[in-house]
Amino acid sequence: MKHEVFEIPYRAELCYKKNKGLILPEDVPYIGMGASHIATKAFRFMGINFYPEKAAEYFNYLLKYKEPDKGVLISQSGQSSETLWCADYFKTFTAIVNDEKSPLVNHANCSKKVLLYAGTENHIATKTYINTLLVLYLGFGFDPQQAVNALKMHQTEFEEVGNEIGGMIFSKIQRKKRCCLYILGNGPNIATANVASLVLSQVMRMPVVSMSVSNYEHGFMETTKDSMVIAINHDGRENARTKKLLKKVKNAGAETYELSNNYVESIFSPLTLPIPFYYAAEYLAQKLKVKTLFQVGNKVVSQVSVDKNYE
Repeated sequence: MKHEVFEIPYRAELCYKKNKGLILPEDVPYIGMGASHIATKAFRFMGINFYPEKAAEYFNYLLKYKEPDKGVLISQSGQSSETLWCADYFKTFTAIVNDEKSPLVNHANCSKKVLLYAGTENHIATKTYINTLLVLYLGFGFDPQQAVNALKMHQTEFEEVGNEIGGMIFSKIQRKKRCCLYILGNGPNIATANVASLVLSQVMRMPVVSMSVSNYEHGFMETTKDSMVIAINHDGRENARTKKLLKKVKNAGAETYELSNNYVESIFSPLTLPIPFYYAAEYLAQKLKVKTLFQVGNKVVSQVSVDKNYE
């Protein structure tokens, strides 16, 4: 896992160079599962006119109302079952994938392929998640060059912060086995909180809950005592609110940590702020002696069948 995280800067720069000038459509569904779907959510709060949808719910509930003319289907493996189910119902779609030989790219309705250039990824979605974000930034007209540079320049700092977060979490769960761990974000970094909770849940074999700061304040804050709250806090309207929240829940008995953005403009912080969580996951994997991420199941890929009679 650590080797794959170390490779992020090189793979990000390659993806950036290969896809510079990319244009992606707006006003269409963007379909994916897991980290592929989470990446699209970052752009929901950047003023982009598009529809980020989970492939499974889109297939089971929305297709019966309207079959789309075109869209963007994202699957890092190109084999995600639910995304492939949806592919049959798009007249034409753009595929964002890491494997150009995958079933999604070779689907009859695929009119354009966009490659992630993330290389082999055998563990958690690290390189592919960052490169999916990069493709979306480029496709929506942003230039994330400063974030690509930051990924190259600050890996040591990211690792130090990740080890600090991992150490706090490990110490907490050693003292309190049934600890509730929340990861909070604002705006585009709600997606960062979501991917961090996915990664840490996989490694720790325990649920890690993610949501917006505002959502946490509406009820979930009552679970504060003996919990751990990590807040991702970039510059913006909710910066002061987030600081105030952390102070309040710390006084109420929670352990807290504020992860700040110190390297790029806030709009590009979803590209750098996940990295400490990847290092935290690696730290915890070592401490908890995790040998494999998948024990109960595996990644859901195209071998899984479904009744496509969604009506």
